[in-house]
Amino acid sequence: MTTLSTASEYPGAACRLLPGETSQVQPRTPLLQILRVAGAQEEVFTLKEVMHYLGQYIMVKQLYDKQRQHIVHCQDDPLGELLEVESFSVKNPSPVYEMLRKNLIVLNCADLQRPVQAGPGSERRRGQRVCRADHLAPPAERPR
Repeated sequence: MTTLSTASEYPGAACRLLPGETSQVQPRTPLLQILRVAGAQEEVFTLKEVMHYLGQYIMVKQLYDKQRQHIVHCQDDPLGELLEVESFSVKNPSPVYEMLRKNLIVLNCADLQRPVQAGPGSERRRGQRVCRADHLAPPAERPR
């Protein structure tokens, strides 16, 4: 599993790794199922909404540690399968960023800080350009 840098290590890292808060994103099916458990009814979300529903999911399923509430225990849960970890701390959310980068399809590219060229990393969906989130990673972490 690759480890992503956290926002505290590189200022603005989360913005480079994930779409902006106003970007419209479409979760892949496994993530969408988790969001549904938390009450989501939409098909398309903002990143802020996705994060809200993930928090709701953790609360509803009581995955947080009762003593150290910044620890989330997600082994034996679909969230743990998506994150590829048994537990994580919300103080170091890099597993969440990595999972979102893999499981969100960015539907509008207006928030990107640099233009994304059409090619292997982008596709068209319903007449609208779709950018895969792996193009938001810093150049050193992009798949080749």
